Amino acid sequence: MKSILLCFAILACTLRSANCQDNTPAPQAQAPAVRQEPPVSKKDSESLNALLTEARKASAEKRFADSEALMLKVTQSNPNLILPWVELGLAQLSLQKYSDAEIDFKNALGIDPAALKRAHSDDFYQPDAGPGVVAPTATRASRNVAGGGVVNSGENRTPDIKGTSYASLGEIYAHQGKIKEAEEAFDTAVNAYPAQAAQYRHNEMLVFFQTGQSDAQLAAAEKAISLDPSRASNFYFKAQALVSKATLDPKTQKMVLPHGCAEAYEKYLQLEPNGPYSADAKGVLQGAGIAIKR
Repeated sequence: MKSILLCFAILACTLRSANCQDNTPAPQAQAPAVRQEPPVSKKDSESLNALLTEARKASAEKRFADSEALMLKVTQSNPNLILPWVELGLAQLSLQKYSDAEIDFKNALGIDPAALKRAHSDDFYQPDAGPGVVAPTATRASRNVAGGGVVNSGENRTPDIKGTSYASLGEIYAHQGKIKEAEEAFDTAVNAYPAQAAQYRHNEMLVFFQTGQSDAQLAAAEKAISLDPSRASNFYFKAQALVSKATLDPKTQKMVLPHGCAEAYEKYLQLEPNGPYSADAKGVLQGAGIAIKR
């Protein structure tokens, strides 16, 4: 798949190969400013950075179990650092260990996993004055998170830390069938880090597609389109959500598409005429007796 109080700095970013992301290039690495507390020795900092780099490389190569094993060791020995919890959560999310990943991201957010009533109290977490460091093309799984601190303090989580963690919780809840909780988590991610709002809504749309929640998928697609009307796949997945409600005309034996469905397919083809979903979009339109616009 954040200038907290961490004294080691690394921003090597790779994208988790989850189903919830496009082939978006990884943003360039960039070193954040280093804070002076809590104290971390240079030797420890180098060791932690090396372990994080190794874990990210393993995830990039889809060796998620290896990444998990590395980050489990770090979080057990250094539970007050935030980056390892995020990395562990991303690895376990890829391994579909949803309950474990939920705890990881709540630890990264400073939420006591046992105190579930506080899970949506986003106002408790005060963002740091420094801006987040995430490229516009980064996905939910971006590792462009800088920082650290006391996990249970609930303070100084930067917007991008909160955005990544809450969007990941949204994916977890969707896979667990907790639709309301998933939508609330994605809403919190968007509010926490507006710079990534379009990506979060896109990922929300995709995870609801993956889990067969067409109504939630449609709602997320509408939000994704409003934020990024140039992204072709947003229109395709809007149409895909609507086509599930298509009916069959008994006289013509042609599909009768619901309002907005054909238009969404046509917009997708306009933006991406030779895209990965173009054959499917054309097939649906032809099945409905709608001429494909050239």
